[in-house]
Amino acid sequence: DLDMPLEVWKEWVGGIQTWQLACDYLDEQLGKPVDREGLHRRHREMYTALIAELDVMPGVKQLLEDARRTGLRVALASSASAAWAVEHIKRCGLLDYFDVLQTRDDAAKVKPDPEIYRKAVEKLGVKPEETIAFEDSLVGTMAAKAAGLPCVAVPNRVTRLFSFEHADLQLASLADMSLEEIIRTLEQSRAAAQG
Repeated sequence: DLDMPLEVWKEWVGGIQTWQLACDYLDEQLGKPVDREGLHRRHREMYTALIAELDVMPGVKQLLEDARRTGLRVALASSASAAWAVEHIKRCGLLDYFDVLQTRDDAAKVKPDPEIYRKAVEKLGVKPEETIAFEDSLVGTMAAKAAGLPCVAVPNRVTRLFSFEHADLQLASLADMSLEEIIRTLEQSRAAAQG
């Protein structure tokens, strides 16, 4: 019977240790320790069931197909474990679109730290300013911007209530603009900023 305010949750979405932070918050609010093992088991069951029902967000597959068609290389830069990330994108039928998978497994720090993005860019063999990060979380957009990448925020059902003013472009859906339009918009913004 305890709500976790979105203002508290938004600081953690997209990062790691979310589980630990949530349990610490519940301990503090309840004034006693929660059954972390039982709560974790129940959470994993619910989370796994919800993830299995989710479909790819609108526009994602088309964007990946456009990137492939135009010869652009694509990296996944995730604070998740490689096992989770690979399982998830494989379930969605998207694994073959990625040239590089950069996860927390071979990073000392995770988002909002820029390390994961820096490593992904290095593995792609490009410069940060030659890439575009697509993010749905605040910690993800902060990591991308700290690594020097132009960033497009595409909030999900939870994060759409947050402010992404630090992103270079915000879309309600990747279906709203083609990859070519996104690239053109970001290039025009960069040119205007350099003025």
